[in-house]
Amino acid sequence: MSRSVLKHITHSVVGPFEHKATPLKKVVILIPLSTRPELTEEEVISMRQIRHYFGNYEKFLIAPEGMEVNHEGFGVKYFPRRFFGSVAAHGRMLNTPQFYSHFEDYEYIFFHHLDALAFSDQLEEWCGKDIDYIGPPWIKCEDSPWVDRPRVGNGGFTLLRIQKNLEVFRNRHLAEPITYWLDLFSFHATAPMIGKLERLKGIFPFSIIAKRLLKEWYETEDPCPNNRNSDIFWSDRASEYLADFKVASVEDGLKFAFEVSPRTCLELNGGKMPFGCHAWARYDRAFWEPFLVPADGVGNAGGDSEIPEYKSSRPVAISA
Repeated sequence: MSRSVLKHITHSVVGPFEHKATPLKKVVILIPLSTRPELTEEEVISMRQIRHYFGNYEKFLIAPEGMEVNHEGFGVKYFPRRFFGSVAAHGRMLNTPQFYSHFEDYEYIFFHHLDALAFSDQLEEWCGKDIDYIGPPWIKCEDSPWVDRPRVGNGGFTLLRIQKNLEVFRNRHLAEPITYWLDLFSFHATAPMIGKLERLKGIFPFSIIAKRLLKEWYETEDPCPNNRNSDIFWSDRASEYLADFKVASVEDGLKFAFEVSPRTCLELNGGKMPFGCHAWARYDRAFWEPFLVPADGVGNAGGDSEIPEYKSSRPVAISA
């Protein structure tokens, strides 16, 4: 199929972006679950923080179909099991517009993974800052030597404006028609389908299409080296398809959340605690423990604690 034919077919299916009326609700909190039936110790702590600070917000657990889920105060949204069990599987769900279309009644999605923590209720405040995407910054340090330039933001504790998100997808599909069909494939692909494509890749005339779909599958199966992570897309590439897509600055990202090297982030943030953090048990758990909501609800609660003393680290510049 020629590129012009593919473009014509895709444009007839996708069509121009239609701006909808102002969403009825401001923000929904989404908490993805794993395929495990029970929460880990760290996940229980994260849920405790969510209940403490976000009790008045609409919250949904994102769970695999067929899983029995019962957590008081949380609704449940079920999605096919193929989107759970690995970073790659979860990424295939988040890298296509089909997922976000389930939440068009809201202006924002707040992703709060269960390896993240909140330390206060600043959610409405951040929703009022007219930012389309924000998450904990990536900074170059010993924890993340791969960072080539500081920028926001890891997807585990992220605020994303839904209409802008869908507009980015639409513009990308119109500008690069093949991405529309590859996104459809990624969203619906199953293990048996991949097995059939493996058998077809050596049979003409199916080989060209089969090889291209398999390339897409294996790149998304190993997202990091192939630069296919969802958060990388929103931070680095979304503005290519929508010029006014507003990605938060590193300075705002540090106020929003920390991830790697929290002591360095605290220094860069002027000694002030953020709204939340991601991967707290992985990066310097001892730093975060004074800010945990007690299991019995007695004593200091998270952000009410004093900032622990720390030795000043080597200065790290925010700009590249």
